[in-house]
Amino acid sequence: MEQDIRGRKLNWRQACAVLGCGKNFFYRLVREGRLPAYRTQGCGRGLWVYELDCLRLVRPVSELCRRTEAKP
Repeated sequence: MEQDIRGRKLNWRQACAVLGCGKNFFYRLVREGRLPAYRTQGCGRGLWVYELDCLRLVRPVSELCRRTEAKP
């Protein structure tokens, strides 16, 4: 089976570890549409997200931190 180019599927706990955030903030990102999330098929509960989508959120924040630290 071919792996999706967006990386592995993460549950909320795994996504929080990548994002460095808590459960409430994770669900806020999903609710606001900033982090695309998907329901597991055949189950009304549970969300999963792609690892690459999480990393896309983390990268701009880390770049912003570097820019502000570089200012005298």
